[in-house]
Amino acid sequence: MCKCAEKSPYTERRHLCVVIFYLIMIFYFHFKSPPSKTLAALGLLMVSMLAAAGDRLPLDAVRVASPAELRRGEQISALRPGNALFADDSIVTGPQGRAALRLSGGGQLRLGGDSALLIHDATPPEPGSGGIARLVLERGALRLDARVPSPQLPQDYRLNVGRLRLRVFGGEAWTEISARGENVCLLSGAVEIVTDAGMERLDVPGECVLFGSGGNRLQVQADTGEALARKLLRTAFAGDMNARMAADQTPPAPAPVYEFLPPAVAAPAAEAPPATPPAIRTGPHWTLVLASFPDVAAAEAAARRWQQRGEEVEVRRFDTPSGARFRLTHGDYAEQAAARAGLAGLRGRIPEAAEAWLSPLPE
Repeated sequence: MCKCAEKSPYTERRHLCVVIFYLIMIFYFHFKSPPSKTLAALGLLMVSMLAAAGDRLPLDAVRVASPAELRRGEQISALRPGNALFADDSIVTGPQGRAALRLSGGGQLRLGGDSALLIHDATPPEPGSGGIARLVLERGALRLDARVPSPQLPQDYRLNVGRLRLRVFGGEAWTEISARGENVCLLSGAVEIVTDAGMERLDVPGECVLFGSGGNRLQVQADTGEALARKLLRTAFAGDMNARMAADQTPPAPAPVYEFLPPAVAAPAAEAPPATPPAIRTGPHWTLVLASFPDVAAAEAAARRWQQRGEEVEVRRFDTPSGARFRLTHGDYAEQAAARAGLAGLRGRIPEAAEAWLSPLPE
């Protein structure tokens, strides 16, 4: 699997143009005859044409939702549909921004909001092979669709995502860099994931893996965390009703069985009833889940970091079909609407809470 640092045919072509340029200049200054001047002028024109053709990539912006910027060296401009893209261009979106790019011959990718993508290079399809795009996701979310209609050859995306190197060949995948780590989900086909520890392969549609901040591979189970349909909203355009309906129709995860940590303080003796009777809960309460961990030590360490910020958090244990998990939670809300408002305020106040989600508490 190739890394993004490899040379592209366009890079090699630019190097060849430079060599041709110097050879023509040597010829011109050595002979200084009219034919040589004509030859030199034609050579310079050929170099300019080859360089221009080699710089522009077979990758175009086809749909944009602002704010989205195209950054080329020191130049920054608004990204617009039809913009020509060049090697080492960067696309940066704001919170509500989106950008869809299409590779020559088929295949498309969508950059989500508050994201940054570096375009290393791209090559068009050739006889016997499909096109190749080499990209670097610097932050945010990206959806890659390398599928093409038959009998076209599938597109080949090589993508660096934080500590990961991905290859999506003729399939579709979604990936994101967040405070929790690098997240990769397979939508169709297969995706290869290369890390310093070896290679992973996803070949079951709907499967997601999370490479946590400690480098540990954590399976994102279907009944915990955020549903895939809701993740895909972060790379969908505002008018994509199918994506929004799928997210709205995704049933919430089953309420886990919680065990509070540390144990609650022992209740008073039976002969000493409390002065004020405890409040009676009339329905399910809600909490905000900040993170989930496979062991209590990691959860408690994360809780201390949040407490240093002045946030009141609790570690709760819950059991899932894959074993015990320890969630870092924030708040206790009697109404789901109040919990959603609390989640929005928390995300606006603390960037690391962007991945937080709602979860019901047992009655």
